[in-house]
Parts: sequence; structure tokens; C-alpha cells
Amino acid sequence: MKLSLLFFSFMCALSSCLAQGEVRKDSITASFAYNQFEIGNVEYILTRLSKIDASLISVIKLVGYTDSTGSLKRNKVLAAARIRSVESLLKSPSFSHVKVEKINANELSGSRAIPDELNRRVDILIFGKKNPPAPTIVFELDKPVNLNINFIGGKADFLSTSFPNLEKLKTLMLEDTTLQVKLHGHVCCDNDYELSVKRADAVMRYLIQNGIDENRMSAEGFSNSKLLVPDNSEANMAINRRVEAIFYRKK
Repeated sequence: MKLSLLFFSFMCALSSCLAQGEVRKDSITASFAYNQFEIGNVEYILTRLSKIDASLISVIKLVGYTDSTGSLKRNKVLAAARIRSVESLLKSPSFSHVKVEKINANELSGSRAIPDELNRRVDILIFGKKNPPAPTIVFELDKPVNLNINFIGGKADFLSTSFPNLEKLKTLMLEDTTLQVKLHGHVCCDNDYELSVKRADAVMRYLIQNGIDENRMSAEGFSNSKLLVPDNSEANMAINRRVEAIFYRKK
């Protein structure tokens, strides 16, 4: 009963330890002979480590186990020695920036339903930071939102800064297939209805080329009738050369 409680407590602590904003990227197991702390598969581990891009790693967790023979005190010491043996393989310059955490599981963890020799090991758990959530478009249904998709003056060609926002729009439309969108093209300066339509069409074509059903979209031009800011500087004119959107759902 006491051992079961210790096992449960250890697993709760380990789960908490492994869930601090990181995601498992890889895992490697170092194996050991009975009552030994010399690694039995060094070459295999070194080969695996050589293929890992250490610049993407934030932490390596070394979890040492033992079989259930011998005393608990002895197995704790043995697990610590096994962890040190594995840690010595991480002394190369490429891993010098990587944090190493050591977890002495000894005989209080691992699976007792499998042969004891399979618990004579150290697990090398390799973690990187979770990818940040992709930025998205904040909008209200049936209300216009500026997509920050802007254009070269006098043309329907996207500015390079527009492509991340085109990707956001594409992702939104792919992830929520119930959304419909009205694309509204705008120009700065002179009245040019045709160009404003071409800009809305350019966004629509981009979405179609990326797998969005054209029946979910429409394109319309508003010339220079809805300026966001006065056309009194190049920076303001660039802001007004844009496409906005109204997202809605069919009723």
C-alpha cells in the first residue's frame, strides 16, 4: 500500500514537471545491465543525439529507473549513478545551452508488469517550447474589419507585409467552414472604382488558390469613398490602399 501511494505521488509530480509550457520533441532510452551504471548502448545514443538540432531544444529531462530487486536506498543510489552516466553524454558544445533536469524514479516508477530488465534504464526526454498560437483575425459578424492587406500604389499587387495577413485570413476560412466573407476593396487619392474591385478580386483569388470555395466569398469595390485616414502623407495613403472584410454566416 505504501509503495502504491509513493508511485502515485511520483507520477503526479512527474506529470506536473513535464507540463510547463513545453512539448515533447523526442525520447531516447539508455539501457543498463543488472546492478550496473555503465550505459549498454552508448553508440546508439550518440548517433541519435547527433541528429538532433540542439538549438530547438529548451530542456532535456533524464528519468532514471531501476528494477525492484535490492533495497529502496540502494536503487535510489543506482538510479542516480545511471543518470550521471547519461548526463556525461550531453557535455558536447552543441548541448551546452540546454537545461538538463534529473528525475530519480528508481523503483518507484516504471512498469512492474514488464520484465525487470526493461526497467534498468534512463529515459532521455527532449523538449522544446510549444509553438505559440497562430495569430488570428479579431472580428464581429456582419461588421467590417480591416485585414491590413495593403497594396502598391496604383496597382492590385500586394505589399510584402500583406502576406502574413493573407495567411491569417486563409487559416480562418479553412478552420471555420461556416464563415462567409464579403471582400471590400479600397483605394487612396483619386476615384478609381475599377482598381478597388481588382484589389478585392486579388484577395479572393489568393483564397481560391489556397483551397477556399469561391461560393463562400464575394468581392466589391468602394473606390476612395471610405478612407480610414486623410490622404495627406504617403504612410496614410498606404493605409487606405486596402481590403476589408465582413464575415457572416448564412441564416
